[in-house]
Amino acid sequence: MNRDEQSQQTLQFVRQLAEQALSRSAGAPLVGGNQVSLLYDSAENFPAWEKSIASSQDSVFIEMYIFANDQFGLKIRDILIERAKQGIQVCLLYDWLGSWRAHLSSFFKPLLEAGAEVRAYHPPSLSAGLALLGRNHRKMIIVDRRELFVSGLCVSQSWQGQPDKGLAPWRDTGLALRGPLLA
Repeated sequence: MNRDEQSQQTLQFVRQLAEQALSRSAGAPLVGGNQVSLLYDSAENFPAWEKSIASSQDSVFIEMYIFANDQFGLKIRDILIERAKQGIQVCLLYDWLGSWRAHLSSFFKPLLEAGAEVRAYHPPSLSAGLALLGRNHRKMIIVDRRELFVSGLCVSQSWQGQPDKGLAPWRDTGLALRGPLLA
């Protein structure tokens, strides 16, 4: 057996092991064709989000703990408004407590006026009781049902750091996912 045949057999064996492990742990078959890209910190995540949202052709779905009424938050909001006005489906779910300042300053009103669907997760109410303490810390963006961004970063310039106050950028690795897994 030559070296190429050995390599091919080894690759097949490793793939079989991976399929078995995934099937046992997740109850799902291994599906090929997916792509994963690592995005380091806000320096890589934020430009990737902006570019993807700005080039959306069908839809943008965002679930975010904090949407801040600051320079970066306004930039993303303006891109979303422009996309909504172009007929792109824009849906935003934000956590009311995480985004209370933006909520109270009517930050989301221009999005609604542009035709976006905007909802608050767990807004305060007298009937909420202890449910008010439940928060939505998810942070994900799905563009055109073809690209998914997941990270610990929120839509706020705070994650970029504030050198004038001695604050370094927030350290977080995000993922950009593409392929059949979005189905």
